[in-house]
Amino acid sequence: MEGYTDVLVDFVVALKYEDLPHGVIEQTKLFVADYYAASIAGYRVNKQFNRVAMSIIKEEGGAEQASILFEKKKYPVGNAAFMNAAYAHGADMDDGNRKSAGHIGTHVISSVFALGEKLGVTWKDIIVAINVGYEFFNRIAGAAQPGLYNKGFHSTGIAGAMACGAACAKLMRLDRCGVYNSVSLSAIQSSGLIIIDESGQSCKPINPANAARIGILSALMAEKGLLSSRNPLESKKGWFHAFTDHVDETILLRGLGVDFTIGESYLKLYPTCRHTHCCIDGVLKIRERMNDKNTFLPNIIEKIEVYIYPSAIKSAGIIRNPRSQEEAKFSIYYAIAVAFNNGDFSIEDLQVEKADPVINNLLAKIELVPDPLMEDRACGIRGARIKVVLGDGEILEETILIPKGEGIGALDWNDLQIKMHACSYGIVSEEISKWVINRCMNIDANETFGSVMSFFDKDLRLLGYKDQHDC
Repeated sequence: MEGYTDVLVDFVVALKYEDLPHGVIEQTKLFVADYYAASIAGYRVNKQFNRVAMSIIKEEGGAEQASILFEKKKYPVGNAAFMNAAYAHGADMDDGNRKSAGHIGTHVISSVFALGEKLGVTWKDIIVAINVGYEFFNRIAGAAQPGLYNKGFHSTGIAGAMACGAACAKLMRLDRCGVYNSVSLSAIQSSGLIIIDESGQSCKPINPANAARIGILSALMAEKGLLSSRNPLESKKGWFHAFTDHVDETILLRGLGVDFTIGESYLKLYPTCRHTHCCIDGVLKIRERMNDKNTFLPNIIEKIEVYIYPSAIKSAGIIRNPRSQEEAKFSIYYAIAVAFNNGDFSIEDLQVEKADPVINNLLAKIELVPDPLMEDRACGIRGARIKVVLGDGEILEETILIPKGEGIGALDWNDLQIKMHACSYGIVSEEISKWVINRCMNIDANETFGSVMSFFDKDLRLLGYKDQHDC
């Protein structure tokens, strides 16, 4: 019987553009558009990390091979992928997947875009490589969960390196040996701790950024004939052995080459950890039902009970009173209080120092209750039940099993236009944001890719870090 690595590598080598269903191709275009929205949001929000990382990249200089968002000059391909991936994950607005419990586009699209610019490939090549990356990530990380998370690892970085290694090898049209060694080289460099949802949240983008750079480096080394370890996934000293105690072979292999997992991945509406999204959706539904009450909403709330799966509390249920925008992204308490008070949760709401004082009053009324029934991996459920007790004794409840952005609540192009405008406000004009969405929607697979900046007005490159310093 072939090993896991062999089966996955064979899939990569065999995959052709013609094998991708029309719906998968269109979904990929949608996710590319979302990548741009998330990247601009990350450029806006995660300022300190962005400044530090970009300053180091500028100091290093090097060959002008690939573009970085909002930069006039080009940089070495690995550094370009690193920085763009950092932007894409900087606001936690990037796509993800429930089974793999991680983010994909931030590293896969960043590495493929940077290398694709250097190679001069077509959009057809880009779309195939992106789907290779999504398949590798979602299947490997999904098969390793929940053990991977429980051991303290961040799947976005841990599985992201191999996803990028496979995607970049495909983009370079390496033979089977080359793809295998690119994947293996990526596997032995896998890194990323989930401690970043506990503290130091602004550094979280370093995990997908490293994954993007590792994937490119691995593919380039494999192209030059470097041989790496055999059986990097299944060996007793390999990737799965290091990161989990159980491998779900169904998630790993079922439907490979037929069912493409980009179709089951999600897009995000709120700049917060995904664990908070069901809570926000539930609160907004309850808030709608309370609109007929004349009293100011927070004043009539006695208590808010949140029944949610234990791993959500472990990741985002520790911080009740966030002291920074980084902590705000990982606080279920804060997400619920803001949603109740404001009727939404936007990028501006991450500025905790400007929060309405009423929010502090609401924070004290929220109780998180572990409820394993709110999570079912087999059924794709990761939800929350919100119970609001009013001062007059009335009880309002809402249960959200799957948040907006996936399944029947999947986002469409109109939703993406709204998200792009919200993410890019103050950075690019509404006209340019509409232009970017339109260009993504109408990607011609036969056209040359260009660069990550191809869809923007050329003058946008001149922004540099002006906005970062002025904000």
